[in-house]
Amino acid sequence: MGRWMLFTDDASNQKGTGLGIILKLPQRAILPQVISCEFDATKNEAEYEALIMGIQLAKDLKIKDLQVFVDSLFITNHFNGSYVFNGKRLASYLQILKKVAFEFETFTLNEVPREENVEADALANVGYPIRILPESKIPIIHVMILAIEDPGNHDQTTNIAAIQDPNPQPVH
Repeated sequence: MGRWMLFTDDASNQKGTGLGIILKLPQRAILPQVISCEFDATKNEAEYEALIMGIQLAKDLKIKDLQVFVDSLFITNHFNGSYVFNGKRLASYLQILKKVAFEFETFTLNEVPREENVEADALANVGYPIRILPESKIPIIHVMILAIEDPGNHDQTTNIAAIQDPNPQPVH
């Protein structure tokens, strides 16, 4: 089946918390998830939430071989034991992460620079500043050419390739 890649990120501040998850199939197609959290979280807690939800998505899809990428040095060092933090909440997150990580046949957790995690970051930023009703749908529209490239056609809808179904399965 091949090695799957998971990229996660968070956007957390006084306005709220959003999580972004990108699960890349071996053929490089992607499964994106935007999560808007109805709770307040610190930066590290939000990073863990995104990571655990992304891993849960991979488990739900019965993925066996997972390579995870985060742009959090804290998370990677906390997981590999080179950074010890004794806070009760973060220790609980670490315990959950280790439990689910060992359920995969192959699992690696790697830190990447922020510029290599821009897709997950962009999704996280969609999730935090607005409150979207659960039944709402946000379509993703792909515009194929600039409006000025076809001056005789001002109906931009003819330049749209596809509208994706914005109703992803919820992550539990």
